Formats: sequence, C-alpha cells, structure tokens
Amino acid sequence: MDQNHKPMIRNFEKITCNLTEEELQIAQSVMKGLKKFIGKPNAIAGSKMCSGFNNNTDHRMEGVKLRKIINHLRNQGEPICSSSKGYFYPANVQEIKDTCISIQQRVDSQIQVINQLSNHI
Repeated sequence: MDQNHKPMIRNFEKITCNLTEEELQIAQSVMKGLKKFIGKPNAIAGSKMCSGFNNNTDHRMEGVKLRKIINHLRNQGEPICSSSKGYFYPANVQEIKDTCISIQQRVDSQIQVINQLSNHI
C-alpha cells in the first residue's frame, strides 16, 4: 500500500495518520543523520536522536513521532535496522536479517494477544 494512503490504526489515529509536510521534511533530516550510524555496535538510541533533534532544530521530536518517521522511511525502502540499543543502517546483510526476525517476532506476539482477546468476544 502506498505510504501516502495508508489506513490509520483505530484508537491511534492521531499518531498513525499520514506524515504531514513538516514531518516529511523532518524525515529527510532523520534519514541524513541516521546514515552516520552504520552497524549494530554504532546504533543510536531513539531518545538520543530526539534530544539531538530538539536541541538543534526548531522542531519538536518525541519517541512516537520518531517511530512514525522511521516506519515511513522503512516503507519508502530505507533499510533502517534496530536493536535494543537503537537505530542504525546495516553494515551487512545479517543485521537486516536480524531486524526482520525481531520485527516478525513482535508481529507474532501481537497475533497471540489478538487470539487471546478474541476469546472474550
């Protein structure tokens, strides 16, 4: 599905709506800055990214907005990886594979929650 026409997530409409023009501009800055962090050992924490952004620009960045922007960039084809240490561009294919596994495990966990909640319907 085209990022510009993605559906909003129920009960989270405000934070899952399409990126605003301002957020699209911010996304370019995030991508440019993040490209300095290559490889898992060099990951940068989301909180550190937000602090740096807030201290060096006129825009306000919080974790929710950063995750929305990272999601947008990934959906646009940017191979942004993540770990418990933060975000980074991959130094090798294994780091991409590890990120894919991590994301799939989170999806699987959410499916288990859906199944359990559905038992109460």
